[in-house]
Amino acid sequence: MGKWLKCNQGVGVILTSFFTALLIYIYLNPWAHRKLRDGFSLGFFPAVAIVLSIIFSLILIFDSRRKEVLPDLETLTFKSLLSAVLAVVVSWVYFALMREIGFLIVTPFFLLFAMYALGSKSWRNTVLVAAFMTVIVYGIFRAMGIELPPGKLAGILFF
Repeated sequence: MGKWLKCNQGVGVILTSFFTALLIYIYLNPWAHRKLRDGFSLGFFPAVAIVLSIIFSLILIFDSRRKEVLPDLETLTFKSLLSAVLAVVVSWVYFALMREIGFLIVTPFFLLFAMYALGSKSWRNTVLVAAFMTVIVYGIFRAMGIELPPGKLAGILFF
């Protein structure tokens, strides 16, 4: 990879571009403008977080250390960058499937895949942890009164 892409300025340009595209995406979606009972729109807090991220990534572009390359980025390869992009795509697929099929069904499979991809060798432990974490997260959200996506199988299954 090019040296400029690995310096603070290059990373800042990439992040600023990404966050700007994300802000435009949120602004163009009707759900972001839906008013909540507290008077805020649904997209207000995500938009604030993205604007702050844009400000911080702009600082990377223009600060006095913009030409510095962090030690971790010196060894960055295309393969590791591709792995990061793949992780984002897999997360997006997870969220899309979770909305359609349901949290309790999709999450254990996602966790199994993620733990395997991260190097877990024991299938028994991986299955146990995936099931345990799914139940714990589901229980915490239910205790807070937040319903996770039940999916289309909610009427068929007992949850």
